[in-house]
This record gives sequence, C-alpha cells and structure tokens, in this order.
Amino acid sequence: MTVNDYIQQKFQSFSIHLSETDLLDMCLNAKISGEDEMNKESYNIVSVAIAKFIPSLLLRATSISENGFSMSWNIQGIKDYYSFLCKQYGLKDELSNKPKCTFL
Repeated sequence: MTVNDYIQQKFQSFSIHLSETDLLDMCLNAKISGEDEMNKESYNIVSVAIAKFIPSLLLRATSISENGFSMSWNIQGIKDYYSFLCKQYGLKDELSNKPKCTFL
C-alpha cells in the first residue's frame, strides 16, 4: 500500500474524499512521496501530516446535495481523530475548546 492509498483510506472511514492536491499537500509538508510504500518508518511521519491537515478540512462544506445525490461526512469524528493524533504526537490541539487551568 502506498502512502497516498493509506491517507485516502484513513479519510474514507470518515466519508471524506481527498483530491490529488490534498494528498500532494500532505506529502510535501511531510517531505515524503505519496508513491512510497507505507511502512513502520513512515507511519509517524504520515500520521503527523494528517493531523496538521485536518484543521483545513473544517473550512469545507460538511454536506453537499445536488440533483438527488447527497454526501456528508462525520465532522465530530474527524475532530476526535485530530485530538487523538495531537495527544499521541505531542502536537498542540488547535480545535479543542476544553477549559484550561493556569496558575498565577
């Protein structure tokens, strides 16, 4: 399985279809080729690239309906997946509205 195949399948589980440009953006940011074989070494790199890409998805429509065809995706599921990746890879969760405690 290639890196591009892996990324597409991860997002398909949320009913999100990525364009070639989306895949290219993620791969360029991760400094990895989409045609490379997905393996243990590339797993962390690709997962971080996915996490960094997810906030841009929130700028898109979550459902589309045209000529009797409709398509929507699980926005809460993708936010939860993003939070999971941020926690796992030590990234700042930019989408969380969780309250924060600070001591003065």
